[in-house]
Amino acid sequence: MKLHCNVEVNNRISSINIIRRKPQRSVLAIGRHTVKSNDLCILWQTLQNKQGTKYKIDNNIDKIFTKFINEGKATIRLIEPPHDLIIQSDTIQLKSFIHTLKLGMSKQIDPSILAISNLNPKSMRSIPKIKVVVNKSSEYPTLEGFPRTTEELYLVGLTRKSFDRQILRLQSLRILNLSNNHISSVPKELGLLKHLQELNLSQNRLNKSTKWMWLDQPGIKYNLKLLDISNNLLTIIPQEIGKLRALVNFKASKNILSHLPQSLGSLPQLKYLDVSKNNLKYIPGSMRNLRLLTLDVCENVFDGEYLQSMTNMDVPSLVECASRSVIKARIPYDASSIPFTLVKHLDEAKYCVCGNPCIHYYIRKFVEFNLTAIANSVKSSGNVTVPFDCYFCSSTCVCRYAKVQC
Repeated sequence: MKLHCNVEVNNRISSINIIRRKPQRSVLAIGRHTVKSNDLCILWQTLQNKQGTKYKIDNNIDKIFTKFINEGKATIRLIEPPHDLIIQSDTIQLKSFIHTLKLGMSKQIDPSILAISNLNPKSMRSIPKIKVVVNKSSEYPTLEGFPRTTEELYLVGLTRKSFDRQILRLQSLRILNLSNNHISSVPKELGLLKHLQELNLSQNRLNKSTKWMWLDQPGIKYNLKLLDISNNLLTIIPQEIGKLRALVNFKASKNILSHLPQSLGSLPQLKYLDVSKNNLKYIPGSMRNLRLLTLDVCENVFDGEYLQSMTNMDVPSLVECASRSVIKARIPYDASSIPFTLVKHLDEAKYCVCGNPCIHYYIRKFVEFNLTAIANSVKSSGNVTVPFDCYFCSSTCVCRYAKVQC
């Protein structure tokens, strides 16, 4: 039984002094220690240690931690030497490996089944492929699919019209580049890839997409750091973009956007924003809460043709008060825990310049602000003072931020 994986070794020398090694591309194997012995061992091999290190299994495994096995993570705690083998691998293969290990520990498997050749130190010739680049349609692995160990996948300029659902099996995927194709929609399940950090969908046809449910899935919501949807003829960006709590770099240039969603201002990690070459007339007021490193708004109109100010400041309902509290406390929610109508209600929240949420009760004004107040570096074709579409949760905030007499 072999497992291609990443392994980090935690050497528990003492409770105070813990020595840890960086994760290494590895092969773990379970097999008999010698030809004449039925004692099982784990062999750990790396490129740097091709001879491998053997760990006895019988009466030598203190505990196996599998709390995060559905994320492709597990830890094997050895008694002697005092090592923790911290493993990250494909979920299905890891589950199979741990299952075999547990059978071996409980003597429920015939040791002869686990070939002794598994434990013969040999060079690691079959290093799993972690980066896959397809440059031509004729090279596309339609029948054989992609290696399950793939971490970086580049399918650029292949004129593909649909998203290949084989990609959804790649549980270790970190980088996905589908730029310069004809893809019009992305499946909801893409948002379940828990290790995906970079997604490039530029130069596609996402303007035809009516469903963006993949943005609101638990895997992608807290891990995606870069999203590129440039050059897609988009007229709107969905409010769900505000669910990407880990997003650092967002590119939406070369579209036909007239406005940006208010939820953009609720991205706590956002540092780089490129919305150049659109038809933006104003900036969402919620972006006053951002502290960007780079903001590119070149080739936008900002012509001042925006809506009239409006006021809706009746006594807030109990639903409004509860919604504000849930959002301020960052309590996670979805249709599995609350009714869908309430999910939609919370998703429609606007954000006051002070940072507080407001939904149906607010004062809306268009106020001119300098873009240098929200970004260290601003790229602009003209004046850096542009109109912001601001929502205020109270008249106090209007007086403070809109520079009006109260």
